[in-house]
Amino acid sequence: MKRYPPTSPLVVLFARFATLLLLFLLTRFIFYWFNIGEFETFSSEIFWEGLRFDTAAICLLNSIYFVCLLLPFRFVESKIFRKIGNVYYIVVNAIALLTNLIDTCYYPYSMRRMTGDIFSFVGETNNIGQLIPVFIKDFWYVAVIWLALIGLLLLSAWLTEKTDYGRMAGWWKHIVLRLCCLFLIFTGARGGWQLRPLNISFASSAAGVENAALVLNSPYSLITTLDSHGLKRMHYFTDEEGKSIFSTQRHFTEKNTFIGATNFPYHNGIVNNYSHPINVVLIILEGISSEYSEYLADEPKPLAGFTPFLDSLAQQSIVFRGYANGQQSIEALSSILGGIPSLMEKPFSQSRYAAYNIQYAIPALKPYNMRTMFFHGGQNGTMGFDRFCKMNGIDQYFGMDEYDPSRLDEDYDGTWGISDVPYLQYVANKLSGCADPFFATIFTLSSHHPFKVPKDYDNVLPKGEIPMQHCVAYTDEALRQFFARAKKTYWYPNTLFVITADHTNFHGATDVDYFAHRYSVPMIFFYPKADTSYRSNQIVQQVDIMPSIIDYCGFSADFSSFGHSAFDKSAPHFAINYLSGSYELYIDNYLIEFDGNVITHVYDATNGYKEVNPKSVPGLASSEKLLKAVIQRFNNGLLDNSI
Repeated sequence: MKRYPPTSPLVVLFARFATLLLLFLLTRFIFYWFNIGEFETFSSEIFWEGLRFDTAAICLLNSIYFVCLLLPFRFVESKIFRKIGNVYYIVVNAIALLTNLIDTCYYPYSMRRMTGDIFSFVGETNNIGQLIPVFIKDFWYVAVIWLALIGLLLLSAWLTEKTDYGRMAGWWKHIVLRLCCLFLIFTGARGGWQLRPLNISFASSAAGVENAALVLNSPYSLITTLDSHGLKRMHYFTDEEGKSIFSTQRHFTEKNTFIGATNFPYHNGIVNNYSHPINVVLIILEGISSEYSEYLADEPKPLAGFTPFLDSLAQQSIVFRGYANGQQSIEALSSILGGIPSLMEKPFSQSRYAAYNIQYAIPALKPYNMRTMFFHGGQNGTMGFDRFCKMNGIDQYFGMDEYDPSRLDEDYDGTWGISDVPYLQYVANKLSGCADPFFATIFTLSSHHPFKVPKDYDNVLPKGEIPMQHCVAYTDEALRQFFARAKKTYWYPNTLFVITADHTNFHGATDVDYFAHRYSVPMIFFYPKADTSYRSNQIVQQVDIMPSIIDYCGFSADFSSFGHSAFDKSAPHFAINYLSGSYELYIDNYLIEFDGNVITHVYDATNGYKEVNPKSVPGLASSEKLLKAVIQRFNNGLLDNSI
């Protein structure tokens, strides 16, 4: 009797592929539903582009299993193969679906899909064991949804397992059909028949950066960035031409360079009536966007009114239109202190390039005998802050380990570290014991999930519509008490205070324009001896902070930075970001999205960030040239260790 290869494995393959496609689509709708306020709509374009990424993820994850089902051998019919195949199908895809659900909860904090750097983040978050129970408690419904999805996987496995493995006459039909299936799996894994295989930048190109996370799925974003930490050499210009367009070398002489290089109202003898600051206190607020401030927010200010002290201080300060260079705390430190944005999938501070010989700005302060310190109330080692501070040249790192042990239990928030009010008082006391001059960086932490305010302040401060507003009010109160304490010290009058934030956090908000304000952070320069205040519409990004501080203080310094002094009107003033495979350039009143090859979208900030025809944008060619030069300097400079 003539025997032929099995045919029913093909039925199993098609049925399970279709099941996975439906489940991936379901988790995309869940992702959209729980984050509906952050996306304008779920369009047909998003649906079809999302199917491409879902197909690619399914084929990549299940390629081994699917190919085995196509093999014309008898072992495919065996019970042991079926059992192994069922376990692979259920376990691998259950984990994949879980990553989609995790991002459903985490997206409001990161504003992007999970990438390969998640493993480095977990490895450098010392209190991850304490955080997991908190997340499970707050997002218990995700565990329920996941169990339901596993149930659907088990049901589909059981139904297809009942399929009889029959025979098909005709070897040629069998070969042709299986070859066609192999071709479809290969095509699905690469995302279609286009010349270049699918990558995460396609999501931004197709639907814009604001919808990229909705087009992508987490398994695809994760597995395609696991080994993408290396940079690609760029050749937009020759090296000499690129450096002539944009250079990272900064040179400041020991004088008040911004007097003659600014359009601010300093000229009427005001600047010359006070000495330069000799101390610097740089305050980085955790997740507090400008939109929480009545003074800094743009109309219609749906989240504002929770920073009364910050507002009063800003009105006595020089204030700029601030932009973060990322959407995670781990990206902020290298931008603010190091002057290097994370223009790649992996945060710069976690990449191999962070250990290179980079001429940071902090060591340039050593000739002034400045004691440099970094204060963070979190556990030592959190996100590698202590390690990066050491590489950056900061003298001393103060974390939870250095906090007063007699108050540790009382002041610990139970999740992240020391609550802001007691911690900022601790910092004020530490600075009072320091001799001039000093440079102190303070990173707050209370305005963060799980949005816990100490009980002494819980019913005292306004709560707002979302939990984050209550925490913002608490951190603002911590700032008020810190400055009240600082005003009594000898060092206060001679200190420049710079206040910004690491990133934005609009968790739970449904009435804020995420696209317009996802990088909007305070950018405040307050010097008690100055009697001039000014609010500028000029763009200032996080990488501009160190050059601006050195310029304001009149220090002589040579260092490398992707930023410029905010007080130098001859410098280009822009903000740059990298998100979901796309570069974003904020310049003048436009947002330009660039996929590394071509400009994909241009938005007009003066018109509600409506997309416009690139041909109608004045100076677009010059802006594109600048953007390419910055990217080339970043990639090639790091590859050559020559930033």
